[in-house]
Amino acid sequence: MKKLLICILLLSLIPCTGFAKGKKDLVFGAIAVGKVSKTRNSLQPLLDHLQKTTGYTFTFKTGKDYSDTIKKFQNGEFDLGFIGPSPYIIATTDSGKDSLDILAGLETNHQPYFYATIIAKKDNGAISSLDDLKGKKFGFGSRKSTLSFYMPCKMLLDAGIFDALESYEYLGKHDKVARNVAMGGLAAGGIKESVAKKYADSLKVVAKSAPVYDFLFVSHSSMAPEQQDKIRQALLSVEDPAILSAIKSGVTGIIPTSDKNYDDLRTTMKEVDAKVPFK
Repeated sequence: MKKLLICILLLSLIPCTGFAKGKKDLVFGAIAVGKVSKTRNSLQPLLDHLQKTTGYTFTFKTGKDYSDTIKKFQNGEFDLGFIGPSPYIIATTDSGKDSLDILAGLETNHQPYFYATIIAKKDNGAISSLDDLKGKKFGFGSRKSTLSFYMPCKMLLDAGIFDALESYEYLGKHDKVARNVAMGGLAAGGIKESVAKKYADSLKVVAKSAPVYDFLFVSHSSMAPEQQDKIRQALLSVEDPAILSAIKSGVTGIIPTSDKNYDDLRTTMKEVDAKVPFK
């Protein structure tokens, strides 16, 4: 009887051990840099691939804004997801230091990085260099954006122009900055290179940033390592151009990346945050 009870006890533990390896229904989070529906649609082909490859189900969710989305990554409300470089750094600073693990990164135009630009209206002959922005009104996107705030602000600081601006404001979205400058509401603004190309008929690039390592895929650190590995391999296996190009314009691959690749951006963010504190 004693041996029978031990066998029953051991058998009863098997399902629990299997469950401990990771839940099957996962929440995939992302920061909506435009409309939520557009972000969801851009990632859906990838989520379909992950579901087919791993056997897990993935539900897409986002936060109300950058801050809310970052908190959801930190507290595990998102099991995994797609995040920009500066939000990743913010999410893994101080109290959230060990909250996220990197799964993979993006390759854009066969390079692991992308660029920010400072733009002006195409027919504005008074602006052809950063020095011409002195005394002008400038527009950033989100205060926590890599390419519409941190990198453009760093460019202005390095050129000695930031303190010489008449004023600056945050408009939230890259496209909103582009449209405002194109209509003459602001003299110049900071946006990602792909959006500058989108509005090439009405905007010109005044300056381009140093390269920044691209967006990345992360999981919450509470996810079991074997589950992380399974999802990581599924991400790295994506070769279909239709899936890649849907994520964002110019994506040519999903590749391995590491936390150290974002050290230069960490340094930039510290410098910028010291000059332009959060309000």
